[in-house]
Amino acid sequence: MTDPGRNYLSWKIWAVYAALFGISIPWYWPVEDARTLGGFPLWVVVSILGSAAISVFTAWLFLRCWPADEEDEAA
Repeated sequence: MTDPGRNYLSWKIWAVYAALFGISIPWYWPVEDARTLGGFPLWVVVSILGSAAISVFTAWLFLRCWPADEEDEAA
């Protein structure tokens, strides 16, 4: 049973995911924007960095909040 004090699906976690997905999807990027960074359009770089941030955040959640099995706690 999970600890009621630790909510693994809290609104804060969903808010971070929503913000990171909002950054990662280039729907807000102007069509006429021709800036580049490292030979890539800037929207591509921002999208890749946003996707990497989603992956890092997910890994951090798994490492920090993953509930331990009862057998592991007894050992």
